[in-house]
Formats: sequence, structure tokens, C-alpha cells
Amino acid sequence: MGNASIRMMKVLHILHELKYSGAEIMYVDAAPVFKSLGYDLSVVATAKNLGEFSPKFRAAGYTVYHKTIPKKKAVIQRLGYYSKFINFIKREQYEVIHNHSSATYWGMALCARLAGIKCVHTFHNVFPTSWYSRWYHIWMRWTAKNLFNCTFQTISDSVYQNEHEIFLNNTTLVNNWYGNNRFYPAAQGEKEVIRKELNIDTDALVLISVGGCSHIKRHSDIIKALPRIIEKYPNTIYFHLGEGDTLSGEEKLAKDLKVAKYIRFKGNQKNVRKFLISSDIYLMTSKFEGISLTTIEAMACKIPAVLYDVPGLRDFNSTQQNAVLIKADISELVQSINKLYNDNLLKEDIISKAKFFVDEKYNMEKNARSIAKLYNQI
Repeated sequence: MGNASIRMMKVLHILHELKYSGAEIMYVDAAPVFKSLGYDLSVVATAKNLGEFSPKFRAAGYTVYHKTIPKKKAVIQRLGYYSKFINFIKREQYEVIHNHSSATYWGMALCARLAGIKCVHTFHNVFPTSWYSRWYHIWMRWTAKNLFNCTFQTISDSVYQNEHEIFLNNTTLVNNWYGNNRFYPAAQGEKEVIRKELNIDTDALVLISVGGCSHIKRHSDIIKALPRIIEKYPNTIYFHLGEGDTLSGEEKLAKDLKVAKYIRFKGNQKNVRKFLISSDIYLMTSKFEGISLTTIEAMACKIPAVLYDVPGLRDFNSTQQNAVLIKADISELVQSINKLYNDNLLKEDIISKAKFFVDEKYNMEKNARSIAKLYNQI
């Protein structure tokens, strides 16, 4: 008898713009896992621009669509969009919608309900809210869950707690994951080779941050700390990886503080590991995070981290000291960099604990399978 063909469950992911960002990177990395479990994968970008990460989705085997959604104020146009989207879902015979965009989860849950299929929505961040809009967001979540049968998933302890405490929303916690085939510790002598390639002295203090430029990320704190760091360590380099709204302001600040020559603004990089491996300390100074994928990746490469003690970053020290966790203060940042750089025992202890932590908690195979269980349950 010939081999029977395996029926693939069709899953449609919905994102805003396909960028070099956490959710996009994770679901591209995990595509082989989902395929091995019998899922046919597609993705829709609803933003005006498709996004520079779209080729990565195609290379991973996703069918990629670009369907720009009208603004909320354009009520008639948006209703027409949803009507066409329902027909699209039915025509392509999708069985699960997995939405990742906070701006569209209610409408997409409604589309899934009217199309007769189920919907998963992932909350990727700790979303702040005002007292007067909180009850609106609670109502939106309640109706999407109870009227449209949308399943809510959160990516970290902080996001889970935020949804539960602020929005009275019980969710399924499935932690994020990282691509361990792309992020792993340096082999013996590899750091020296990469530093030579990047024209970095062996005795230089190399700091690094990775992430989009925004007021939330607060890269300006790192730049403001540099004059004091350089005073003690004149041979300092700060790798600034990422682009975004505040990049030009950060470049101007570097010039104003006369530290521009110490900063290498590298934009978005395909091989982030190379820059991590060449670095001594990873920094994240965000106001809040869902969970920082780039911090997970740095820990996987055995780069010690200094993090601000905020939601989504304090998760890393929930059970033990896997990072140096400090209050959001530039003086604390300078002192912590100095201590970590000079205390080899502390550094080695943090590195070994953090590597074990991310391999266990943010394991791609295990956590992607947990997402697949959500698809099957609903």
C-alpha cells in the first residue's frame, strides 16, 4: 500500500508589519517544528507596508499575504475589509487564525467566529492603560473571549500577570522561545577572531544593545552613561543594533555628548550573534517589555546582561540571579557595568545560570509544541 497523505491543518498568522521583531523572528525560527507537527503556515501583514522581514517568512515556507486594514475611524471601510477577509478565510479553508496584533484582535476574532473557525490571540507586551480606558479594554477582551470564543495566550509571567490584574483576563501562558540553531556560545578563540574582523582591540570594553529605537527602549540612557564609562575605560565601544523612530535623536545626542566616535550604529543586522559574541556586556534599559527576545538570545550566547528592573525584564531574575537587575537610573547603570566587567566570579556565575535558564524556559521545541496544543484544543 502507498503512504497515505497527511492532512495539514491550515493556520493563518496575522501581524501588523513584518519586521525584524520578536514574534516574527520566533515564528520563522519555529516553522520546521510546526511543519513537522502537520501545520500548513500562512501570514498576513495588515500594515501599509509589507515589511522587510517578509522574505524570511517565504524562505521558511509561509504563504505571505499583504492586506492593508483601514483605520478604525473609517468604520464603513473596515466593515467591508472584514467582510472580504471572512470570504478569504473560507476560500483558503483556514482552520485557525493566530492573531499577534493588538490593534486587530477583536475584529479578527469576530471574523473567525463568522467564518466558523477558531481564533488564538497572543498578547506580546505589558500594555499600559488609563483608568478611563481600562474598562473598555476589559469589555473588548471579555466579548472576544466569551462571544467569539477567542483563546488568549500570553508570552511571559509579566504579561500573564498584567492581563490578569489589570484587565481581569485569564490567559494561557506559553513562554516565548529562541532559535538555538542561531544563538549559542562562542567556540574557543571565536571571540578574538570576530573582534579582529570587526576591528576591535582585544582589551576594549564592548557594550551592546539590540532592539528597535523608541522612547520605550530608552537607548538614550546608555548614551548618557557613556561619558562616565569612557572616562574610566577610554577604549570603549558601544554596539547599537536597531532602527526606529528615535534613531536620529539618539545619533544627535551622541554628537552633543561627544561620544559618537565610541558608538557604532549598525541598524538591523542579519547576523546578530556575531555582534553579541564580540561584546562583553549586554544592556537593556526599556520602560517595559513583554519579554525581551534579544535578552534571551544574549544569555544563550553567554553574554552577561545588565537590565532595568521593569516588567518583562525582571522576569529573568524570578528564580535566581541570571542578570544584574537595577533601578532605572544612569548612575546605577554606570556602576553596574563597572562591577560586572571587573568581577569575574559574578560574571561567570550569572553566565552559567542564565544559559541554563533560557535553555529550559524558552526552549523552542517545547514551547512551539505547547502552541500547537492550543490549536488542537480549540
